[in-house]
Amino acid sequence: MHKKSDSDRMLYFGYGSNLDKGDWTRWCNLKGYNPEGLKEIGPAWIDGFILDFNYYSSSRKAGAANLCWVAPGMAATPGALFEIDEYTRDALDRKEGHPDNYRRVSKIVHTTDGKSHLAYTYIHESEETEFHTPTDDYIELIRNGLTRLELPTTWLDSGLRLTQSPRFDYVFVYGTLMKGMIREREMKDGSNFYCQGSAKGLLYDIGDYPGMAHGEGIVHGEVYKASDMFELIQRLDWIEGCGGNDPLFDRTIQEIDTEKGKVWAYVYHYARPVESYSQIQSGDWKSNSV
Repeated sequence: MHKKSDSDRMLYFGYGSNLDKGDWTRWCNLKGYNPEGLKEIGPAWIDGFILDFNYYSSSRKAGAANLCWVAPGMAATPGALFEIDEYTRDALDRKEGHPDNYRRVSKIVHTTDGKSHLAYTYIHESEETEFHTPTDDYIELIRNGLTRLELPTTWLDSGLRLTQSPRFDYVFVYGTLMKGMIREREMKDGSNFYCQGSAKGLLYDIGDYPGMAHGEGIVHGEVYKASDMFELIQRLDWIEGCGGNDPLFDRTIQEIDTEKGKVWAYVYHYARPVESYSQIQSGDWKSNSV
């Protein structure tokens, strides 16, 4: 029997009512679908999009959640990543009104370990900016789902026009950008030290700098809070060789453990093979470079 690999799994990123299993199950029972094909993997983020309620749902007779593109460094939206099959994808298509109401699209989303996944999600593409008030029950479906996943609800409150737009403003660094290292000045320009942190992964000695790769170890570093994240990541992308056809590092979003609690931050992972480099077993570049 063929076992599914990460490369051929069908994934879906949910950010609205499907964060609530009960709502999904009720809809499936009403429409005659089996709800068991929607299998939650865990919390995830999509970069560059804000949560908005600029779509009026005729079935709910109120506003419904939507993703609106802004830019990386200026917005990000939390949700959940699910594994689905073709049957469940077709059910989601019907529930979301693909392609007439919401359109199914493929986007990159990031999970707690910093891995990037290509996943389906549904976006209503329109130039309309009018806010449509959702029902209290619908809001609670989303809020309860985010809370259950230990994700912040500030982006939901912003989409509901209850607060100003939040900023995705944390960066986790683990090499030459840390305090006392040769590029520390880059972090002093446009960001402030927040606290020490650690992330899931493996650290390798690339030579003059370290590279972080996915794995079951722990990488130690520092968390910074940016005053203008959009400007900061443009500079960090250039420093880290991020982007293009053969990037040196890839920018992702990852969960970071800190003494002030868990935060989600931008992290740069080494984008090339690490087999020829030695692993830094301590996960601490500072102690390794002394």
